[in-house]
Amino acid sequence: MASTVTISVGAAFLVVLLFMVLNWISGQKHKDVQENHKGSKSNDSRFLDQFLPCSSSLSLPGPTSYFLIGNMMELKNDHLPIHLTNLAQRYGSIYRLKCGTTTMVVLNTSEVIREALVKKWSDFAGRPISYTGNIVSGGGCNISLGDYTEKWRAQRRLVHSSLQRCCKKSLHDVIERQALHLLKVLMGYKGHAVDLSEDFTVAASNVITTLAFGIEYDKSSSELQELHRCLNEIVALWGSSWISALDSFPLLRKLPNPVFARLLKEVVRRDKIITRLLNNYKVKVEACNTLKVLNYMSSCSQLLTDIHVHMATVDLLIGGTETSAAWLDWMVAFLLHRPEVQERVYEELCTVLEGRYPKYSDRHRLPVLCSLISEVLRLRPVAPLAVPHRAIRDSSIAGYFIPKNTVIIPNLFGAHHDPEVWPDPYSFKPERFLKEGGGSRGSSTRDLIPFGGGARLCLGESVAKMELFLFSAYLLRDFQLLLPESETSLPDLRGVASVVLKIKSYKVVARPRPVTNP
Repeated sequence: MASTVTISVGAAFLVVLLFMVLNWISGQKHKDVQENHKGSKSNDSRFLDQFLPCSSSLSLPGPTSYFLIGNMMELKNDHLPIHLTNLAQRYGSIYRLKCGTTTMVVLNTSEVIREALVKKWSDFAGRPISYTGNIVSGGGCNISLGDYTEKWRAQRRLVHSSLQRCCKKSLHDVIERQALHLLKVLMGYKGHAVDLSEDFTVAASNVITTLAFGIEYDKSSSELQELHRCLNEIVALWGSSWISALDSFPLLRKLPNPVFARLLKEVVRRDKIITRLLNNYKVKVEACNTLKVLNYMSSCSQLLTDIHVHMATVDLLIGGTETSAAWLDWMVAFLLHRPEVQERVYEELCTVLEGRYPKYSDRHRLPVLCSLISEVLRLRPVAPLAVPHRAIRDSSIAGYFIPKNTVIIPNLFGAHHDPEVWPDPYSFKPERFLKEGGGSRGSSTRDLIPFGGGARLCLGESVAKMELFLFSAYLLRDFQLLLPESETSLPDLRGVASVVLKIKSYKVVARPRPVTNP
């Protein structure tokens, strides 16, 4: 009881203190204005500039920034990508947000995103200096969160080369095998209503574990279930405001934080699982296994250590599993909303392929399927806010001065819902990617940037594109996806915003197609 009273008194004292400091700041700023900028700023003013926008960023539009918290409340929205996109309607394609001492610039169109990530990639290739990011990434030793350094460049080159060497011959066969296995699993449901999200996760995961470790998992595997529970938990926790606040407000790190405690626990568990996998399969792996090549190449480099190989494995598992599985979930949900699109894809597959299963080389002959893939990538980029970038030197975007260390947020969701580029942007219309004659239209895909760009372009882009094409083609060739009769409403298309944009759980009936063509 006494401790509760003490906490209440302490909280009240802090509130009063904040008001006193706020009044003093207002007076100090008023005094600086009255002096008409004569002489140099006082030490107090320079200290305050850590918390209040400096003159270089005032030219950027943005919502009102409040004392200490800045625009923290703007970032607590349940549907953050949608909220940031709505703010762009008020403030334009590029605007500023403040979070504690951190200045963030949100980019909302493909034009300004390409300017920053592609044209001026060397200015914006950094990653934010992040307390929680360092914990999740093993001290910045992975590719997705590591800062732009000589070690990072070496690590990316090695992982990319390892993937290229191992995937050149085996990737198509691996995905094809997993796609066929997925069809067998769906056939076993015998037309019952099921949630396919776990099956999609297993299929996508097995592509990566086969390439990385030379092993495949069954859905019932306790090791696979433990790994995915852990990775899902880390992705969900790291995207929460309880965690992001620790990066902007260092004092909060000294306070009890049960969400942060859970994150630490899951990171430790993740590292134990990955270490066990690496130890078990380091000797057994096949000659063209990705990790075997990566281990050999890293041993030839003085810059990289075992922790870099460890964290590269984490990158492959999260980047190659969660995103592809989430995309497949979204595709099925959108097709339930527009069943006629599903029928058009099926007719195309049967007509063009004449009964056989597709190869990735067939994609140029299947424009309807490709338009479906592009439209789902447009509407629901699985990493809607990408991963934040950092300005590693003073630069500019769209004519605005961007100081060094400014955090850059590429709002891919906003770019893909820009009404000036995409008419009726919130509607599911795969036909927007088709020419009148039925062929794929290349011009619109230029504004499609689901994998980012520049030095930070998604490392697994080529793997993901092949996965999405083959999994969706196999699935839609052999099954008709239907809303269960027991369901009264279609899947909710708003999604659950986190680091990865996922759809809320729903059930679907996978009815086997007839063997003959329609």
